[in-house]
Amino acid sequence: MGLISTIVGGIVDANKLVKQNKAQKDDSTQNVVIEGKYSIDVPTFLSPMKNLSEDASLQYGSRSLDISFVVVDEPKSEFIEMLKDLQAEMPTVLKKDDPILDSMAAIVLTEMFDMDKVEITGRTETKINGLNALIMNVFQKRTFLKDAVYGSFAFIEGKDTLYQVNIMSGGTSITKLSDKLEKAIHSFKEL
Repeated sequence: MGLISTIVGGIVDANKLVKQNKAQKDDSTQNVVIEGKYSIDVPTFLSPMKNLSEDASLQYGSRSLDISFVVVDEPKSEFIEMLKDLQAEMPTVLKKDDPILDSMAAIVLTEMFDMDKVEITGRTETKINGLNALIMNVFQKRTFLKDAVYGSFAFIEGKDTLYQVNIMSGGTSITKLSDKLEKAIHSFKEL
């Protein structure tokens, strides 16, 4: 049984590498407009998906590349009300004077990751098509030899809405395709 598992695992890894190389050469995108709220250019190597996140208004991904590309939007007023309650419950994580995008990032990352085992890099405050944005990369090593989670996150403040662009991978695809995924994040436009 061990030999068969090794052979199958090698074939799966080789197929993933071929698909990663093909995606690296593919610069085409599809402009996706969501309910007149926003638009974003999604790489064509990703396809529409369901059940990645119950809160997402956009869900794309690739099982073969092990990438999920999700956008979550929520009314800014609702987030601010929720934040007041959470600041009392989590005073060490959420400070009252933190900018709204920092608070949003802290809540999302705390819910998704074991923060004691996470490495956050590339934290950048920027503008995306005129909107305040906070972008960061996250890496969390798991207990298994090859098991790790990579993520690229953008937290964007619209006029009345807050947006999260969450791109996650359980493998190396996100690092090999980071330029295309970063370009997609920067294509975000509130309508």
